[in-house]
This record gives sequence, structure tokens and C-alpha cells, in this order.
Amino acid sequence: MCSNLNYLYKADRGAHVYWLQKQTVEVRPDHILNLIHYEDAASLSVAILKKKFRGRIFLGCDNHPLSRQEVMDLVCKSGKFSKKFEGFTGTNDPLGKRLNNSKTREEIGWEPKYPSFAQFLGFSE
Repeated sequence: MCSNLNYLYKADRGAHVYWLQKQTVEVRPDHILNLIHYEDAASLSVAILKKKFRGRIFLGCDNHPLSRQEVMDLVCKSGKFSKKFEGFTGTNDPLGKRLNNSKTREEIGWEPKYPSFAQFLGFSE
């Protein structure tokens, strides 16, 4: 079994926490992140193991890609973090790709507990 898990997060871990600590980060703000909560990554891995797939690759994400800036805008707007983020200052790194794991979900019969980073933070979509 191989699974491709993208940007992993939970309340106290993930790039958003690192960026809050740094306050200013020299990377481009419009780079796309494909997110998945730690619990969802674990439940997807267990679901794949239970199906006993061998030599296959599955994609783990929440199907709601966000830019770095969108992630930090949600973090700041949520009011759940005490640190203040100043911003991104880079312009040269790659943009990233928007991924979708609908095929994995259908084949495995799995859905994430946290359908999006925004919903994880308490926003309705």
C-alpha cells in the first residue's frame, strides 16, 4: 500500500502553525496546498489496509485545495490562534497543483471527517 498524503494539519501542527511562529515567510502566497487532517489521513490509511490492496497508490486530500494565503486568511479570521501572521514575501517558488481524490474515495468507500480546512476551523461552506 502506498498513499500520497498532502499537507497534513491539526490544531497544533502543520504549516499554518509554523507560519504563525515565523510571522513572515519568504514563499509565494498563491502556492496551492492540498490538505488533509491527521485523523483523516489515519482513517484513510486504515481503510486502504482493510481492503488489502497491494502495489497501489491512493491519494489522500480533502478535495478543497487552498493557496497558502487562503489558509492563513482562514487561520487569522478564525480567532483560534493568538499569534499574528504578517504575510508571505516570496515570488519564485512553484504554484503547485490542485488535486482531487474522488477516485480514491469511491474505490475505498471513504470520506473525511473534516471535509475542508475551513470546516475544521468552524466555518461553514
